[in-house]
Amino acid sequence: MMLFGIELATETTQLKPTKDGASMSDPTLPLNFSLYTNAKQREIVIQWLNTVLPDLRLPTEASDEELRACLIDGTVLCRILNRLSPSSPNEESSENSSVSQSENVKRFLATMDELGIPRFEVSDLEKGSMKTVVYCLLSLKLHFISSGEELSTLSTITKAESIDDDGSSPGSLQQFFGEEMRNAFPGLKLQCAMHNQVISEPSPAVLKHVGHKFHEVFQLKQACYADLPVTKILEMMESNSLESAPTQALLHVVYGILDETAETMNSEIPHHVACLLRKAVQEMGRRLSTQADHLRTQNNLYRAREEKHRSKIKELEALVSVSRKETKTANSKLEEEQKVEKQEMIKLVKENEKNILELSAMRQELDIVGMVHKFCSLEMEAEAKAAIAILQLKIKELECLLADSNNKVKELEASFESKCQSWTMKEKIYQRFIDFQFEAMQKLRSSSEAIKQEVLETQKRYSFEFNHLESKLKAVTDAAGNYHEVLKENHKLFSELQDLKGNIRVYCRIRPFLPGQTEKLSTIENISENGQLVIANPSKPGKDGQRSFKFNKVFGPDATQGEVFADIQPFVKSVVDGYNVCIFAYGQTGSGKTYTMTGPTGATEEEWGVNYLALNHLFKVSQDRKSNMVYEVEVQMVEIYNEQVRDLLSSDGSPKRYPYFKQDRLAK
Repeated sequence: MMLFGIELATETTQLKPTKDGASMSDPTLPLNFSLYTNAKQREIVIQWLNTVLPDLRLPTEASDEELRACLIDGTVLCRILNRLSPSSPNEESSENSSVSQSENVKRFLATMDELGIPRFEVSDLEKGSMKTVVYCLLSLKLHFISSGEELSTLSTITKAESIDDDGSSPGSLQQFFGEEMRNAFPGLKLQCAMHNQVISEPSPAVLKHVGHKFHEVFQLKQACYADLPVTKILEMMESNSLESAPTQALLHVVYGILDETAETMNSEIPHHVACLLRKAVQEMGRRLSTQADHLRTQNNLYRAREEKHRSKIKELEALVSVSRKETKTANSKLEEEQKVEKQEMIKLVKENEKNILELSAMRQELDIVGMVHKFCSLEMEAEAKAAIAILQLKIKELECLLADSNNKVKELEASFESKCQSWTMKEKIYQRFIDFQFEAMQKLRSSSEAIKQEVLETQKRYSFEFNHLESKLKAVTDAAGNYHEVLKENHKLFSELQDLKGNIRVYCRIRPFLPGQTEKLSTIENISENGQLVIANPSKPGKDGQRSFKFNKVFGPDATQGEVFADIQPFVKSVVDGYNVCIFAYGQTGSGKTYTMTGPTGATEEEWGVNYLALNHLFKVSQDRKSNMVYEVEVQMVEIYNEQVRDLLSSDGSPKRYPYFKQDRLAK
């Protein structure tokens, strides 16, 4: 009891710091506390599963879904029971069978019922909350720890962690299982006392450095400490075995002596055993006082936060009480009868383990800070060495540059002297050149006087020629005045020619065969040069089988666009003389009207239709006559389809019958 009193007196004022430096009772963490607890519980379970089943290799940061996928078939659950208790039922060997998966899970749950461990439902494992599954596995872990049936592999795993700075075994079963279980389940009722968790068979590698005498005492079973020779105990107390012994070993000896005294129901303890107990307790007290001094310095830092966090501590205690009530409803009637006694024990154990965990967390933070500081110092040393090496290289480079600059200075001095001599020579040459130029200037001055005389004579000659040109230009002006009279006469002659030939011309153009058509299907019998076209009708024999048509001209299938436009070009040209000209194409669908008037898609200048050639000719004539005449061009485009006339340049574009269209034109 004195041991527990010392621990409580020295460690109850600690608050567990988190990774960011805030305590678990920080008012900024109430919403994340349950998430942190669930994640911590899941991490403890995954670590335990990897320890029991090394081939599982499940990541410690695995989520609930990943843990569910690992456990859902029940094989891992049955393997855990087989490793912890070989008498447990084996898993089914059928592959990927839903029946075998269900049987494995049911067998595991039946075993949990036999052991009296809180179980979960099959629906929780399939699609429910994993909280009950994690709680069940943690309860199973605690059950086998408390009953002494844990595998020997678990004790070897714990050697990697560190809590004490004095070389004690930091990964003992008490710290690895008991403290983590209580941290994960604040309201969990332990079924054994703290010394039962501490008692475990230690590894010989841990005790090898302690000493042969203490190793012999540590390996004694319970109820054997009174039989130890006094010489061995004195030899162990006089040497430094107790000072170098792990804290776990000291606790093992103390709990063994206390258990031996309780079992023999004898209040008297042998003197040599009492001395050993007193020495062990003093050593533990010394270590705890050292830890208390360290914790006292930390308490001064956390004392300012204590008032601020008390309300949160009460809330957390309320949460712990709620979880404790939930645990009570899940436990048997025997747990309800022993509720008061176990609650007090759990509270003391919880506070003790919480303080130990806080101390370990602080030491881990100190180790991390030390490692970071060491790493930073090494990095700075490496950077300093690298900087020194770089500076030395730069110094060598600068020395080389200095030597090169000295050589260049000498070279420049030599070149400067040579250049001075060359400049002196050039100065003499330039002086001679200036003298020569001065003489040339004198000659140019005399020649310029002669040129002035020639310019005056030329000016007189040009004046005479300008007068002669003026008389000739007057004659040209008189001839230009008669141009309009000549133009009127040309119009008159053109009108007479049109009257003789007629104002209306009708041309016929025969479309060539399309690709794939044969020439045998042609109905054209003859094309004469005077514009006569003979067409054969095979369906009518005799005279009715041939019909003759008369046109101004007939263009054959080989006629080009230019040949067609050449016959109507005089009509287009008469537009610029003020005449109205209308050119249109008529024929059935597919006869080549669009090709003749517009041309094919993407046509070249040679393939342009009548529209483009006419416009091109009009603009060309207007450009040729722009010095004498200014033309304004207006364009109108209409479509006649099904007796409907539609103005293609109009905004409304509504079709109208021809009389209305004519009336609209007259109104405009």
